[in-house]
This record gives sequence, C-alpha cells and structure tokens, in this order.
Amino acid sequence: MIRIEEFERLVSMSTEDLRRMYLDTQDTRDWAVAWSGGKDSTCVLSMVTKMLEQLEPEQRIRMVHAVMSDTVVENPNLETYMHGQVEQLEKYIAKKDLPISVTLVTRELEQSYFYLILGRGYFLPQNNGAGRWCTDRLKLRPQNKKLKEINPSYILIGTRSSESEKRRQSIEKWTGKNDLSYKIGDHANLTQSKTFMPIVDFTIEDVWNYLAKERLPWGSSHAVRTLYREATGECGFTNPKATEKKAAKSESCGARFGCWTCPVVLNDRSTEVMSDTHPWMKPLSEWRMLQLKVFGDYIPVKPLGQKRKDRSEVLRQWREINKEIKKVSKSGHKRNGKPMVDRTTGEIRVDQGTVTIEAREYLFEELIKTESEVNRIRDGMGLFPLKLISDEEIHMIKEMWETDRKDYPHLVTNVNGLSINYLKELIERGENIQIHNLETV
Repeated sequence: MIRIEEFERLVSMSTEDLRRMYLDTQDTRDWAVAWSGGKDSTCVLSMVTKMLEQLEPEQRIRMVHAVMSDTVVENPNLETYMHGQVEQLEKYIAKKDLPISVTLVTRELEQSYFYLILGRGYFLPQNNGAGRWCTDRLKLRPQNKKLKEINPSYILIGTRSSESEKRRQSIEKWTGKNDLSYKIGDHANLTQSKTFMPIVDFTIEDVWNYLAKERLPWGSSHAVRTLYREATGECGFTNPKATEKKAAKSESCGARFGCWTCPVVLNDRSTEVMSDTHPWMKPLSEWRMLQLKVFGDYIPVKPLGQKRKDRSEVLRQWREINKEIKKVSKSGHKRNGKPMVDRTTGEIRVDQGTVTIEAREYLFEELIKTESEVNRIRDGMGLFPLKLISDEEIHMIKEMWETDRKDYPHLVTNVNGLSINYLKELIERGENIQIHNLETV
C-alpha cells in the first residue's frame, strides 16, 4: 500500500512539473522528447501527451517533437514495434489535435553499419570511448542533427537514477542538485537546450505500473511489455522482486534490445532469448558471432558448469586461433597504404590494419545467406520476408570494393597471401573446440 501511494505521488509530481514548465512563458521554444520506444522514454512521452490533453487548446503554447532514432540494424522485432508505435501515435495526435510531431530519423547511407564494416573494412565497434563508433554514427548524429534543427528549450529523456549507482552519481554531478529534484541538466551537444528527466525518481516497478495502469494514450502498452519479456526476461506484467537488478544486467552496454549486429555484447540476450519463441532469429545470432570470428575478436561464451581449468584452456586455444585469423583477415595496412609497423621491431604488423577485401566479401556472402535462411524460416511460419541489408547499401559496398581494388591494391589480401579458405578452416577448428568443450561439461 505504501509503495502504491509513493507511485501515485511520483506520477502526480512529475505531471505537475511538466505542466508548470510547459506553461512557463519565459521561454516558449518547442520541446523535444528523445523517444527510443523503450519503456522509460515511452513512459515520459505518455506523460507529456496526457498533460497536453488536460490543457485547454489556448494553453498549448509550444510544439513537442518526439524524435526516434532508427539505426536500421535494430532487433527486427523492435524495428517493427518502433514503426508501429510511430504510426499509432501520429493517428492519435491527429485525432486529438495535439501539438506533437513525430520524427523517425536514420543515419546517412555512408554511415551505415554494413557499408562501414563490409564496404570500407572498418574495425568492429568496441566497448570503449572512440572505439564505440557505432552509437555516434548510427544513432546520436541523426538524432542530434534533428534536435539542432528544432532548437528546443528542453529535451525530455527517460533517465532514472535507480538504474545503477553509477547512473545516480552521474545524474547528481551533471545536474548540480537543482530545485527540481535533480531533474534538469545541461545538454552535451546543444548549448541552448536543457535536458529534463521527468521520471528520474521512478523505480523500474513504477515505470511498469505506469504503463500497465495508466495505459498509453495512443494504444495498449501490451506490445512494449511483451517485447521486454521476450527480449530480456524483464516482466512488465508481474513486476517480480529484484527486477531492477535483473534489468540492469540485461541493459548493460545499451543492449536491452540493441542492434542485432552488435559485436560489443558477446552474449546478446535479447536476440538469443527471442530465438526461443522466434526461431527465424537464430541465424541472426549466428552471423553476429561469425563477424567476431572473421575479425579475430571472438571470445566463446562460458557454458554453465564449466570448470575454471577447462575454461582457461578453451580461451587459450581461441586466442591462438584469433591470432592466426587476423593474419588472414587483416591487410597489414591502413586504407592510405601506410603499413602497420611494430614500433619495436620495425616490421609490418600482419595481424592489424584495414580488413581485406577478401574477408569483407566472405562476410558479405554469409550475410546474404543469412537473409535467405531467415526468410526461409519466416515463410514456413507464414511471415513476410525481411530485408537485412538494402539494395543501396549493397551497391555502395560493391562499388567500394572496386575502388579499393583499383586504388588500394594493398587491401585486397593479407601481407602473406594466405587464402581465405584458411580463415574458414581456422573458424571450423575453433567451433570444434566448442563442441568438444560442451560435451565435457
């Protein structure tokens, strides 16, 4: 009973904060909501929509822009859900004549994941600073470009302090502990805009309670709750104890759902868990792991019950295989032709540099096979076919290969001229290690 009262108090306070700030005439510029389609940002957008409905038409003094960024390599179920939510919301705001606009932004073709990886031979995104180039290129740049056009007074985000201790400390440092319960902070890229966090004090249970009890103005919240249950095991129906802790684990590295291609999260729970109920998603997980193997970055997931000694031996063998794989898939040169030189010995680092055209072609061919296999399974289930990579991307990728062959011949193959078939043999050797290892667990 106490928790229910606290939930109702938080909803009331946040709604009042939104109303008071919206009606503030000192700065009547538009607002923007960073809407990912996830539970937290959906909760925020729902609050804003309901607040606007409660106002008299003449009080609706500013436009609210809901900006959703589509990386185009999202988990396919999330992709379908996102587009469906946009369509539902647009119909609703037209029916109610609300000052809300919805924009779905995407990356430029030149910044697409497949073009950079398979076309230009970029290194895979890594879980560190500049190495995590995918988030910036695929999501933040298109979103920030749109936000810059809007130039909003406030950007509303679904950040919550209870997500983790690190997040709580970050919020307190970033907002400077202002009078609105740490809800307002500066925006990193837009100096004239502030960020506002209406649900910063909500627990994960509060969010699910809001979505279940308050409902979404534009439709049922059943879709988002089902999506989380299938993708992460996070249940938006029963709200079990310790859900926050479980969800934090699932949400690490931003992989709540995330991109199905993501090489940063070795154990992609969302796609793999969904594969149990959507078997056509299994080939996606297999290609995602294949790219790690081709780049020599693969680390096998630890099987349940594996002994430490056995685990160490498996990792040792895979490290050796990865070293050999890099000698095949890496050109030993930068794109401009400059060799990757060992500073100590002065010799070319044959295991570094831009990915060879041969390796890119191999991974591309496997992607096309994956698309075919996904659609074979989907067809058997009576589902419409999916397009994993666009025709425009394919055209650009092949054009890039031809340019590289003509202008950058040092990128065609590796320094030692090792066959791409050797790479396939190495991958098969590693897979046999795993099979043997699983049999001994």
